[in-house]
Amino acid sequence: MNTYIDALINKGITPGISLLAGRRDYVCLDRCYGYRALVPKKEPLTENTIYDVASLTKPLVTAFLIHYLVQCRLLRMETRVTDIFPHLKNLGEITILHLLTHTSGLPGWYPLYLFADEYLELYARIPLHGRPGKQVNYSCPGYILLYYIIQEVSRTPYTELAQDIIFQPLALQDTFFTVPPELIPRIAPTEKGNADEKQSALLWASKTAKGKYLSLVESFPWRAELIRGETNDLYSHHLGGTAGNAGLFSSCADIFRLCREFYPDSAFILKPPSITAYWKNFTPFKRSHRSAGFKLNSSLLSSGGRTFSRQAIGHNGFTGTCVWLDVDQTVVVILTNRIHPQVREINFSRIQKKINKQVRIMLQETSK
Repeated sequence: MNTYIDALINKGITPGISLLAGRRDYVCLDRCYGYRALVPKKEPLTENTIYDVASLTKPLVTAFLIHYLVQCRLLRMETRVTDIFPHLKNLGEITILHLLTHTSGLPGWYPLYLFADEYLELYARIPLHGRPGKQVNYSCPGYILLYYIIQEVSRTPYTELAQDIIFQPLALQDTFFTVPPELIPRIAPTEKGNADEKQSALLWASKTAKGKYLSLVESFPWRAELIRGETNDLYSHHLGGTAGNAGLFSSCADIFRLCREFYPDSAFILKPPSITAYWKNFTPFKRSHRSAGFKLNSSLLSSGGRTFSRQAIGHNGFTGTCVWLDVDQTVVVILTNRIHPQVREINFSRIQKKINKQVRIMLQETSK
């Protein structure tokens, strides 16, 4: 495995990789390879590096808070969006479960940040790409809507609720939405600017009627500086740190601790019905199997690989992050900043799958 990871770093596929794997509460593997930063100068990767974990925010915080509110009987999985926001009549069939499982019919991407400083009212104009419950379409706007639902139902800002319900009770030391200035040197930087997001917005605008939004894209204040200590995700950056789809910063050790919440005998906050929902396949479609927060390993396009048992759940993040949990209580955390200093068009999920396989083999050998 060391040779494979060294080759990835030497080819410029990623600056470095942090790995942590263990079974139950015991950490069996904790290693880091390569560099934390390449520009403006090279910085060796250290074990205490904190990463922008991107979409790992979805299962680890947003879905977690939804399950907590269900436990508190403030929500039900069958609750409709219109039960909370009656004015969003166009979303009348969409339920909490649809949003959690990416079956709401909302698009995978929509440049909300171009139109407003707050996104909620924009949902009245977002076109659905399918009928709710009929297919999986991985959707950041869907989880952003959950962000607003969490705040409305709890009457508490999302970041405060996460701190009070998750981060503080679990004693997470390096997990934040707002990184303290003194910890920025430990942050793995991401892109230099948002060139990749701008390209997506330009492509989208060029396909709209007569390109009427092209000028809006061109005049938007795109970031050009190296992003470090603030979220790479533009939805979340535009809202001041997180929009519920991304924005979380964390370390391997903290994510490993957080993942222990998804097993009944080690959960401190979540109760058995919530944990079951994290493992249950709610989308028995051909290609993509989703629980109420995670992707299942039975999905055809799983970065977990077939080295895990048939019961495993996981999630990827755009920055190169990945976590997989096996029913046998094996947890593998892979954190990288593979988009530093720029996004590369590469199938990083295939790389994660290979690393997962090699880590799993090592764990099996050490357990003999």
